[in-house]
Amino acid sequence: MTMNLSVEPADGAEPAYEAGIAGAMDRVLDAERAARSAIADCEREVQAALELARQQRRTILQLAHDRIMALHARAAHTLDERIADTLKRNAAGPGLATAPRTDDGQLRAALAGLVERLTLRTEDEP
Repeated sequence: MTMNLSVEPADGAEPAYEAGIAGAMDRVLDAERAARSAIADCEREVQAALELARQQRRTILQLAHDRIMALHARAAHTLDERIADTLKRNAAGPGLATAPRTDDGQLRAALAGLVERLTLRTEDEP
């Protein structure tokens, strides 16, 4: 007796189990395509969310920088006004008639140095 090892059925009809396997493979391939499409959609959404976050970060940094610069400007202006007031009060006051006038230069230099230190931008500032 000879065995037929052919994958083709003898009568030419596809066996039911092969049709079931083919259907299952088609479903697996369809599911794989759907999964790839969903992954691509997620990647696009993530990229969009990242770009939005980057833009928000840039906006926050710019607003913070603008506020810092405004605060520095106000502080420098206030300091200049107070220095001017202090110099006016001490310029011709009655108590200074007997005090040595050499301290005026030192006072001005000290105040100028203080203004410079308080208004100087550091390396960390944008």
